[in-house]
Amino acid sequence: MASIVTAVSELESRRKALEFELAGVNSKLKAIQQALDVSARSEANGPDRGPKMGVGIAAKPEVSPGRSPRKKTRKLRQWFSSGEAVGLMKRIVRSPMTASDIVKALAHHKGYDKGLPPEQLKRFQGTAYMAVSNAIKAGNATRLKDGRVRIR
Repeated sequence: MASIVTAVSELESRRKALEFELAGVNSKLKAIQQALDVSARSEANGPDRGPKMGVGIAAKPEVSPGRSPRKKTRKLRQWFSSGEAVGLMKRIVRSPMTASDIVKALAHHKGYDKGLPPEQLKRFQGTAYMAVSNAIKAGNATRLKDGRVRIR
């Protein structure tokens, strides 16, 4: 029984020593990464325009060994399902309208005209303009000479 206890305690001490050594290697890698980032930035800015090594660089906060730093990602949003935009345009647009009026009507019909933050509303409008353009390219709509769009 005593041999198992000693073996476990030896393994625990080795594990702690390895964790300490790994933390040291990790800090060295971070310093190298910072140096590479600085040199890449100075090369991108041109010669003698960027900060020199170690001058004016804030250290990144340390991250505990068990956690990785989280990256900020933008959520992708699917504004229309496949074929939905053309179907909505066929229901909404009864007479030729300008593309901007079609986009406003789509936003109102989907309920995005009131409850969406301005940045998200701009993203929706860009997608809706692209949907109108794709409908014209696919032959589901035609652009008249005065710029209005007629849905078939």
